[in-house]
Amino acid sequence: MEKDDEFLHTFFSNISQLCFDKAKENIEKEREIHRSSPLSPWMSFLNFLQHFSLSEKSYIDIGFLQTKNKGFLRKDNSLRAVYENMKVDLRRLEESFRLNNKRVQNYCQNIFQFLCARLSLMELYEKIYQMGLGKHLRYIELLNQAETIIQQNALCFTDISLTPVKATFNLECEILQQLFKALIELQRLQFLPSLALIQGAHARLTAWEGKMQNRESWKLGFLKNNPLPALFQWLQKLKGIILSKYSLYFHNILAQQTTPNDMRGICAKLQHDHYQKMVTFQKKHDAAYVILLSDNQVVSADYDSFPIIVSYPPKSPPQLETIMRMISDTVSELLIVDKVIYKFSTQDLCTYVITTVEPNIYLVIIFESKKSEKDSFIDNFISEMCTNLRCTKVFTSLKYTSK
Repeated sequence: MEKDDEFLHTFFSNISQLCFDKAKENIEKEREIHRSSPLSPWMSFLNFLQHFSLSEKSYIDIGFLQTKNKGFLRKDNSLRAVYENMKVDLRRLEESFRLNNKRVQNYCQNIFQFLCARLSLMELYEKIYQMGLGKHLRYIELLNQAETIIQQNALCFTDISLTPVKATFNLECEILQQLFKALIELQRLQFLPSLALIQGAHARLTAWEGKMQNRESWKLGFLKNNPLPALFQWLQKLKGIILSKYSLYFHNILAQQTTPNDMRGICAKLQHDHYQKMVTFQKKHDAAYVILLSDNQVVSADYDSFPIIVSYPPKSPPQLETIMRMISDTVSELLIVDKVIYKFSTQDLCTYVITTVEPNIYLVIIFESKKSEKDSFIDNFISEMCTNLRCTKVFTSLKYTSK
């Protein structure tokens, strides 16, 4: 490996391990070696790398989604703008090396590709945040965007010097890809595919964390609640939210594989113990049933058209036919996100509360008495359950997890 290659490989290794102070030290040493020619293109390139290091440090702490002070006629100083400006600077550097140093020109081209890829990821995270604010969660759009980024950059920034950041970039993209795929498979109630995808994301998170072990802040990790960078923590949290959702959607299958006590213990360690919240609500507010059901497999007009995903008490309610009819009769209303429908049946003297969690999946609560739509404890339970199962809260938390 040539001297320049070795220097850059060390620099990008430091960046990938989040050792930003070490990266700065190596740049200073390289500056010292070339101090006799302070105006040379190489010195300009070293100055660029210093800016690059600071920008990457801000990126990993989700600096690209944080609000900046920007007023009339004031320059855009967002991280996105910083990366765009670096692209312009890099093109100038590339031109300066065009005649006298093809090797460094190639570095510039590879780093330019990396900057474009970073900007694509920023756009994806912005879309995730915006989708969390909206009423319609289309996970397929997020998956398509993540897979487009993977495909577009498969053959980009492949220079050996950039191998370390290429590896971590790929891990980040693949984690997002696996998690969005898992959300889609959960909507389809696919037990094994969604489990494999969650495990795939977990394996990649573990691999990425292993590459961070040498960074400076780990030395003082015992002084902090969590020494990991904000973006990595957010990806861990998203995985945890999806795993919690998985534990609810397939609670009945999972419960058959262990004892009731062990099942309760496992679920209690999750970010959200959705099943226990259903149990607590049912007992505290004297509901007859709290049910999650789906019409994803509609093939006929019989009961099997609406398979119960999970229910507490854990049995099929005698009012299942009534529930099916009510959902069919109010299908247009249930298309409205956050719409909660109250139906009181004079025939069986029961109140049915129905809402759509996500397409074709419904949360139903049955009370053996008349309930008012003004009962806030019902709305609060439904709102919290739906928000967590849709992942909207973790999506919008992107803008507030920067340290």
